[in-house]
Amino acid sequence: MVLNRSPEPGSSNDSLNTPNMIIPPEQYRPERVDPATLGRWLSWSLGFFSGPELQNPYLDVTLQLDITEAYARYSSLRESGGKGTFFAYLIWHLGRSLKFSPSFNLRRAGDEWYLLHNPPVFSPVAVGGSRRFSEIVIDDLYNLDYTAFIELYLEKLSIARRPDGESGKSVEVYNYAHFIGNLPNLRFTGMTLHWRPAQMQGQSFFYFGERYRSEDRLLMPLSVKLHHACTDFFVLDELIVDFRRRLAGQ
Repeated sequence: MVLNRSPEPGSSNDSLNTPNMIIPPEQYRPERVDPATLGRWLSWSLGFFSGPELQNPYLDVTLQLDITEAYARYSSLRESGGKGTFFAYLIWHLGRSLKFSPSFNLRRAGDEWYLLHNPPVFSPVAVGGSRRFSEIVIDDLYNLDYTAFIELYLEKLSIARRPDGESGKSVEVYNYAHFIGNLPNLRFTGMTLHWRPAQMQGQSFFYFGERYRSEDRLLMPLSVKLHHACTDFFVLDELIVDFRRRLAGQ
């Protein structure tokens, strides 16, 4: 899928810029896009599912993901001295797929839509006690190789489990991030995550569940929440096909 974009700020058509425009942080490499140039579907859906009318713009689906080959490959990496959890393995490979899936990188800021070329990842961490949850925020995922990502993930996980946790920047990046969570003890068959209009600007949510055996295959629930303005089941299917291929090393 190719997105046709409006000119960059500073180009000859910079007159398209408007006062008081909300621009995502520069580190996420935002590029403002003109919905009218994005093809028949997106030029309609970006406005229809993010307009002022009261509606739920989200689609929820839960899949049973076949991870037989993926887990065998991960186990082989661990046996050869590799670090990291299987969830970290999933995050990095899902990030590879998301990088090349433009619809999942669209975010609305103010009245404008942006394509983020390097969005962060937000991941909740269960820590128990009165805090219950902490968070991990991974920046620059799209540019990290697997080894560098694992080192950063383990460092962030250690910080998240400390009493003071990570600094409060996680709240600032939530609107722009890919949300990727893990519920390793729950074999769910359906999940509908809550949402708040002020904080839902086009991002998708992914939750992995408990691994389990079905006959000779290893499966895992994957719940996905899609913002229908920029994503749908068609592009999700493309994403999952690519994700599974990468997980298995194909």
